[in-house]
Amino acid sequence: MALMTLGQKRLLILAPRFPYPPLSGGKLFLLHVAKALQDYRLTLLSLCSTREEMEFEPDDGIFAEIHKVHLPALHSYWSVLTSLARPRPLQLAYYESSVYRRKLEELAPRHDAVFAHLIRTGQYVIELKQSLPSVLLMADAISLAYQRMANLPGSSLLWHFLFRAEMKRLSRYERVSPENFDQTWLHSDVDRRFLELKEKAVQIIPIGVDLDEFPFTPAPSGNVVAFIGNMSFSLNLDACRHFIRDILPALTTSSDIRFRVIGACSQAVRRELEQHAGVEVTGTVRNIADAVDGVFCGVCPVRAGAGIQNKILNYLALGIPCVTSNVGLEGLSAVDGRELFVYDRPERAVQIILNLLGDSGLRNRMAENGRRFVERAHDWKMIHLLIREQVKNLLATT
Repeated sequence: MALMTLGQKRLLILAPRFPYPPLSGGKLFLLHVAKALQDYRLTLLSLCSTREEMEFEPDDGIFAEIHKVHLPALHSYWSVLTSLARPRPLQLAYYESSVYRRKLEELAPRHDAVFAHLIRTGQYVIELKQSLPSVLLMADAISLAYQRMANLPGSSLLWHFLFRAEMKRLSRYERVSPENFDQTWLHSDVDRRFLELKEKAVQIIPIGVDLDEFPFTPAPSGNVVAFIGNMSFSLNLDACRHFIRDILPALTTSSDIRFRVIGACSQAVRRELEQHAGVEVTGTVRNIADAVDGVFCGVCPVRAGAGIQNKILNYLALGIPCVTSNVGLEGLSAVDGRELFVYDRPERAVQIILNLLGDSGLRNRMAENGRRFVERAHDWKMIHLLIREQVKNLLATT
């Protein structure tokens, strides 16, 4: 349990998904926000989609209190169906819970500020009947990701329709919801500009990387190209399919290259990916650093998305040269050709990867430059200081 001192401020953190275990970038970010604020007394109020989450008891001592509300998937699906004819974003309908709303009303009077992770819980703060200093951990412009997904070739007509319908709803909502909060945090100025939010209304809080968890150990050689990502996330699955379909064949005809997918993955997706020659899937791993043996290059072939890609930071911290799409680079200040490589078409990606395979000097130079970049701009220890400063200002001025 977190220790409480005399006069300690109490902060209430709202989560749409239980952040344990932190197998996605969003969950990881939320836990790092909490870690940065452990001088305060923290309460977590989280929706949980499974009984396993309801029963899980973390032992890290970050939160003094944890309150959970079960939200079954069938309930969420029904909420979405009944909201199709309304202008409200389906994101909000999916996470609708009257039990969660009542629990927030009960907890709020005992706290000095509230932090809502994503607009999914931000909707509850907007509806809160009492005034409380508030922060919207908006993270990314979800409407930007949906806009790109709606325009991707290869998706079914149903998904095209749903992405376009939700994009319009989200675009309106994401532009106005920050007006209801004292602070709004985004990972990237790209997202702020897309949403046309004023600079003074937004704090840019980047994603970081734990430099101890991702030690700099560049491999001298190997034949494996890695992709790190949770494969339950549609944008990651699309990126892998794109790489396997449009880039990998040209690599395997020129050399003995293998493609390794590292991260949580369902059995159905594993079977789909591994039916292609040269593809291997690890599934969930305890430590990513232990799953990169033989990796000479990491790729981020995302075609849609927003914000900062965690996988790029992971590669660079580990000393793995990174090859990313233009979309993957957005949100980062890394320079093409210095800290990583950027491609604009599959043929260019093939050329870069083959150059890295055959040039150990190039790999070593990119590894060192990449590590220096994350140490300079994305060390969680520095970002924790930024988070603490923002919260200190919030509590002092509200």
